[in-house]
Amino acid sequence: MRLNFYAAASAAIFALVTTPLAAQPESVDPWAGLYVGIGGNAGEIFGGNKLSFQDLSADKDLSFLSTNTSNSEFVGGVQISQLWNIGGPYLGIVSDVSFAKDFKYLSSFRAVLGAPAGPFLFYGTGGIGMSVTHEQFTVNSATGETDNFQGDDRRYGWAAGAGIQALVTPHLSLGVEGIYYGLGHETTPLATALGGEPFNLIADRNLTLVRARLDYRFTSIF
Repeated sequence: MRLNFYAAASAAIFALVTTPLAAQPESVDPWAGLYVGIGGNAGEIFGGNKLSFQDLSADKDLSFLSTNTSNSEFVGGVQISQLWNIGGPYLGIVSDVSFAKDFKYLSSFRAVLGAPAGPFLFYGTGGIGMSVTHEQFTVNSATGETDNFQGDDRRYGWAAGAGIQALVTPHLSLGVEGIYYGLGHETTPLATALGGEPFNLIADRNLTLVRARLDYRFTSIF
């Protein structure tokens, strides 16, 4: 199912650009302008917000149940960006926000450097990444104690990746991109509320985001 989604998104880029551009007048600059994600973006998060546990109690009798164990999650969101022609290549900025089951939101603010090739724009990107995730887990001990832990975690880090956009019309583009978020990996010492039995919460915040995006370009804003 996931492979079919990405294959279909990639195939759509090449299929859509074969005829529409030939039937419409060419714009002065096919890429410079303000882009608004009228279709937003959709894809999948791999990794990120995965929790594991280390039992440090004397009797090693703790068991853990967490909802944050998925290897991947479907994600959707919106984006806005601006590109400028710098004499062949394109330089720009992009800001986006995405939402998933365990992610209240995942966002980034990045620089973009692109190289045009016919109706395509290949680009690399990098900047700041941030996530706000919801965490929930239960700890059980052999004595019958049950503790519930839940809360939101905010993380800042870096985001970098690459992508390709294709012109569908002089103002509409379809793209596919992959972004890696380096949000860290940490171990937090905790203890059960009643018995005080210690354990470590181990969280891996790093993730990879792969998605398709649809943008409308306004050439007269900047």
